[in-house]
Amino acid sequence: MKAIAAAIIIALVGLLLVGIQQLRVEDLREEKRIETQAKDEALKANTESQATITTLLAEAQRNAAYSADLALRIQASEQKADKARKDFEKLKRNSKPVRDWAAQPLPDGLRSKVASGNKDPSGKDRGP
Repeated sequence: MKAIAAAIIIALVGLLLVGIQQLRVEDLREEKRIETQAKDEALKANTESQATITTLLAEAQRNAAYSADLALRIQASEQKADKARKDFEKLKRNSKPVRDWAAQPLPDGLRSKVASGNKDPSGKDRGP
């Protein structure tokens, strides 16, 4: 009888150990499922981030190309403006119609205003 009782106790302890191990296995399976789900979500987020990075890099390259093109256009415009200024100055010096116009005497009305207005530019003739 003692042997049967001992066998039953040993069997119960064995069943208890097997049950505990089964609970551990189920817990590990649940942890694995959660970890797998988290890994899948992280991979999906990483894929989206990579797509965003690729898009931003392409946009940065387009912006750099646009900036370089804009700098070239600005430089060309400045060169055209400098040339136009030089041409204008050259035209003022070398153009016969402009020289003829500048050589004309001032009208009588303007000549008297200029002559009377420039008597004493320092302002010393003025009274207190």
